[in-house]
Amino acid sequence: MKKGYVIAVVGSGGKTTLIETIARQAKNSGKKVVVMTTTHMRLPERDSAVGRPLEEAAKQMEREGLIYYGVYGDEEGKMGYPGREAYERLCERADVVLVEADGSRRLPMKAPDWSREPVIPVNADMVLVVFGLSALGRPLKEVCHRWRLGLPWILDTQGQAPKEPGCSLVTEDMAAEFLEKGYLKAIRTRYPDAGLVTLLNQADGKAAQEKGERIRKGLAQKGYAAQVICLRQMTLSVIYLASGFGKRFGKNKLLEILEGKPLFAHGLGTILKLRAYLEAEMGIRTRVVLVSQYPEILDFGKEMGVEVVENPCAAEGITASIRLGTEAAGENEDYYLYAVADQPWLRWETVAGLIQHFLPRTYSDQVSIGCLACGKRQGNPVIFHKRHRAELLTLKGDRGGSQLIKRYPEEVMEYPAEAGELVDIDTPV
Repeated sequence: MKKGYVIAVVGSGGKTTLIETIARQAKNSGKKVVVMTTTHMRLPERDSAVGRPLEEAAKQMEREGLIYYGVYGDEEGKMGYPGREAYERLCERADVVLVEADGSRRLPMKAPDWSREPVIPVNADMVLVVFGLSALGRPLKEVCHRWRLGLPWILDTQGQAPKEPGCSLVTEDMAAEFLEKGYLKAIRTRYPDAGLVTLLNQADGKAAQEKGERIRKGLAQKGYAAQVICLRQMTLSVIYLASGFGKRFGKNKLLEILEGKPLFAHGLGTILKLRAYLEAEMGIRTRVVLVSQYPEILDFGKEMGVEVVENPCAAEGITASIRLGTEAAGENEDYYLYAVADQPWLRWETVAGLIQHFLPRTYSDQVSIGCLACGKRQGNPVIFHKRHRAELLTLKGDRGGSQLIKRYPEEVMEYPAEAGELVDIDTPV
């Protein structure tokens, strides 16, 4: 069968994003590209020929350069294998064929069941194995699809199986074992003529890059090619809310001097330190949007190099600041974090810890809201996954994001803070 170059993508932690990236690059270089699946994959947002007659889909590929093709799956929002005839005919007409050949339930790690999947096509020229580095340091059962299949590969430091293996934290050695014994040995045996590369994805910051590099070197020593990559940069907007009237304080508390500088400046300094850390160490592009009704605070923000938004609707309550800040941040952010300007003893390290623990858990839809907490008290800052953006824009009153915390309690992750960090200044010190 004459065919285009067939790339099968298996594993977990970014397969779909990888396929989208390669497909777009191939199309831009003038290639005719088709994306299919031998199992199931998310329906595309564009370039879809799913469910169309084969010849119509082929003509669309000739005309537009890139199509996603398959049948509508049994699961809503998914596409499935188009069948052998359609697959082979499109392979004959395309220059590049990308096949998502594995499922992982959006988790960053997987122990494959070869009786079911991956389903690598026999005509594969290249097999790419993806692994999500966000799995490292987290309990195996939280991050690994079909983790029980990998129990024979798990040993503790004494060379024995741990009593509760599902609670074992994923280490670099464990990741390498799952990759080698779950995927690499089997692929090399079953598809000896296909190229084989492991892509260690989600190297979003310096620490993840270093861990990925150690795994890469370990695999290389065993004869397996690997690369450390970051398919896309994570984006976060920090909305700094500084519009309060200070009614309980008796006047504009945000401009009151505390330990040598205005109250609001303490929190803004914390946020700027947080931004520097997130960008340098975690690779997260971080915007800071300051929202205030006060000219003095807006001018200070400009001098500090942050985006500023004037709030003419402060009388509506904190939700007006949330709305204005979220609108200014735009709709393309991955996460939105909201901080208030009257918590002078909040530490940037605590907020960084919240973000570090929260983000990986959103990859598998375990949580979508994160907040600081001390005992039974929840407090600011609060971080939201982008799926809540529309709701954040429609909040009313003076209760802010706590409305969504109460609406989705099962999706909330709390991160510990010291009691003093959650104190907001409501009366003169």
